[in-house]
Amino acid sequence: MKPEAEANLRSLVNLPSPPGVAIRIIELGRDPDIELGKVAKALSLDSALAIKILRIANSPLYAQRRKSDNLRQALVVLGLNATLTLALSFSLVKNLRTGKSNGIDHPRYWRRALLAGTSARALADAMHHPRAEDIFLGGLLQDVGILALDQALPDLYNQGAAAERSHAALSQLEIARLQADHAEVGGWLMRLWNMPERLQLAISRSHHLDLKTTSNPDDIFDRCVALSGLVAELFLLDPKERQFAETALQTERSLGLDKMAFGQVLATVGAMIPETEALFDSESLAAEHPELIIEQARDVLMLRSLSALRELSKSCADADTTGSRAMDLEEETRRDPLTGVYTRAYFERAFLREFDNAAGRQWPLSIARVGLDDFKAIKDRFGQPAGDRILQSTARLIRGQTRETDLIARFRDEEFVVLMPATDAATGRRICDRIVEAFKDAEHLVGSENARASVSIGCATFGGGTAFAGAGDLLKAAAPPSSRSPRTA
Repeated sequence: MKPEAEANLRSLVNLPSPPGVAIRIIELGRDPDIELGKVAKALSLDSALAIKILRIANSPLYAQRRKSDNLRQALVVLGLNATLTLALSFSLVKNLRTGKSNGIDHPRYWRRALLAGTSARALADAMHHPRAEDIFLGGLLQDVGILALDQALPDLYNQGAAAERSHAALSQLEIARLQADHAEVGGWLMRLWNMPERLQLAISRSHHLDLKTTSNPDDIFDRCVALSGLVAELFLLDPKERQFAETALQTERSLGLDKMAFGQVLATVGAMIPETEALFDSESLAAEHPELIIEQARDVLMLRSLSALRELSKSCADADTTGSRAMDLEEETRRDPLTGVYTRAYFERAFLREFDNAAGRQWPLSIARVGLDDFKAIKDRFGQPAGDRILQSTARLIRGQTRETDLIARFRDEEFVVLMPATDAATGRRICDRIVEAFKDAEHLVGSENARASVSIGCATFGGGTAFAGAGDLLKAAAPPSSRSPRTA
C-alpha cells in the first residue's frame, strides 16, 4: 500500500477492532507451547462459540465414526490449528455483523462473504491443501476492508447497490478516494489485528489472480482466496449473469483444476451451504436452490466440453444424441481418485479410438508420456503421503500446460500420459516444452518441507510422414527417457 494511503487510513476513526475473545484466540495461535487444555478453557468462556465448535466437529466436513460429546473431543477431531481458525471465524463474524451500515447492503455483503469462505474451503479441499481452515478464513474476510471503510467513511459508498454489485466499480471508487482499494485495506487491517502473515498477504492480494502454473502451497493459498469471490458470485447472481465458463477457465489456469474438477467444487459448495447457513445463523445464501445452480453449471461446462470431444472424434455423428451424451457423461466420471486425471483404462479406450480416427482420416495424433524420475527415492525418504502429494501437484502442473482438448491420464504409478488429437509433431513438442518449463522451478509440498522432482518426457506423433503399425508402437515410441535434454527437467 502506498504511504499516503496508509497515512489516510491511520487518520480515520471508527475502524472496527476484534472482540476480546478473538484477541485471545490470536494470542493462543502465536503461543509456541499451546496446549489442548488452554484452548478448551478459552473457548469454554463463550458458550455459543463452544457449541459451534462442537457442532462443526460433528458436521459432514469432519465426519467421524465416533460422535464428539464434549469440547475436548471436538478439539481432538479438528486439531488445534483448525479449531483456533474456526473459532476466530465465528468470533469475528459475530462481532463485525453488529456494525452499523452506512452505504453498503449488509445482508448482501454477508451472503457473499459466507459463500466466499465456503468456496475457498471447497477449492482448498480440491487442491488437497493442508491449511483448508485458514483458506476458509481468508475467503470469509477478504472483503473486510469494505466494512472498515463503510464505518470510517460513511459517505464513501453512498452510490448504493449499483456500484456495490460490481467489485471493479467498488475498487475504482475506493482508489479515487484513498489511493487504495478494500483488498489492500483489508490486508492492512489484518496487520493491525496481528493476524497471521499468510492471511494478511492472501487478503491484500485477493484482487490479483496469478494464472502462472505453480505447486507452491503459499501461492495456492492466495489463489484459492482470490478465486473464492468469483465462485461465490455464481451462487449469488441471477442466472443470466453467472459466468461459469469464464470462472472455470480462470480456475484451470491458476490452479490446474479442469472443468470436471471445477464442477465438483461447485457441487461441494452447494452441499456445504446448508451447514454454513446454520453455523453462521444466516438465511438463503444462494440466489436460488443450489441444485438448480449446479444443474445450470453442468449444462454450461459439460456441453461445451463434450462438444469439443465430438468435434475431434466425429464418432458420434450418426449416434443417438441422448444415448451418446449419456455415454460421454459416464466416461467423464472415470477419473483417478488421487489425481483427478483419467484412469489408464479410460485412456486406452480413447487412445485406440483416436488412433483409428487418425489413421482413417489422415489426421496427426501426438502422445506424450511424462515420467517422474526421482519419485521412488522421494517416496522412500518421505513416505507414501508425500508421494501422493507429488502425484497430485504433477497432475496440476500438466493440466496447466495442456489444452482443453488434450486428454491426461495416470498411466502407471509415477507416469502420466497426454493424448493430443489432431496435433502435429511441432505442436506436440511445444506442449512438452511447456510442461518441462513448468517443472523447472516447481517444488512439491511433502510434509513440512518442499522437495524438487525431476521429470522426463517422451513425445511421438503419428502422421506427417511418420507411420506406426499400430497404437501400441506409437505408445512405445513415446516412452520417456531417463534423461535427455531438452526433454528433461
